[in-house]
Amino acid sequence: MLTGQDKALLDEQGYLVVADVIPHELCDRVIDAITDSINVDLDDESTWYQREASGHGLIPLHHHQALWDVRQHPALHEVFAGLYGTEALWVSNDRVSYKPPAGSKTRSWRRDAVHWDCDPWQFTGFSLQGLVYLTDTTTDQGAFMCVPGIFRDLPAYLEAHAADDDRRHPRVDDADLVRVAGGKGSLVVFSRLMPHTSDVNHSSQHRFVQYVTMSRADESERARVVREWRERLLPDWAIRQAISEGKTREAGEPAQLTDLGRKLVGLDDW
Repeated sequence: MLTGQDKALLDEQGYLVVADVIPHELCDRVIDAITDSINVDLDDESTWYQREASGHGLIPLHHHQALWDVRQHPALHEVFAGLYGTEALWVSNDRVSYKPPAGSKTRSWRRDAVHWDCDPWQFTGFSLQGLVYLTDTTTDQGAFMCVPGIFRDLPAYLEAHAADDDRRHPRVDDADLVRVAGGKGSLVVFSRLMPHTSDVNHSSQHRFVQYVTMSRADESERARVVREWRERLLPDWAIRQAISEGKTREAGEPAQLTDLGRKLVGLDDW
């Protein structure tokens, strides 16, 4: 699904949008799982604003079958395999996001600060993060935002700002931010060294996202990856965050896996 030009673009600007990776029917199933989990009726505005106004609209839903159907979709693996240069990958056990239109409600919606999820002064190597737009998403619809200007000259930036307070949250002007639109089922993939956030949903449409990425299979991580799937556990990093709502695992049986899915969670060898 990728061309040499796509890979060059990722290297240059730090992010890439790949269209039509996830079928629309799989996207719709994830949306249904999200709305069911938080008791939202998209036809009833009174149900849209029951949750605290979180900048990313994060929902601690990790193990629904619909999410796993996206994670083990062959086209998603094909994209990441093309970027990593290997099929031997494991998939993340990540979560989802819902942002209703902010509108003129009394709720004060906010944009989370631009940040890195790793420490770029310590992190080395090639690693990716990603998300799937579950609906057509415009630049004003709470879209993913990033700062290619910092990424393109990262070594110089890190040297200049090593002593900054709270250095993992770079101070940037709005003009530095790129808002990334994408069609339903598109994958936004970006370097782990890209500072990023997502915007407030200023549109009249709902914004739904599933966060998902893959990494090179690492034998030292196999037991953890398998256990999280089998016991429907939240990742340790999710438990540490308040938005886990105190959950450590989700009820129910492990999600059903395809042959590809079994490899992506470490049950079978590549």
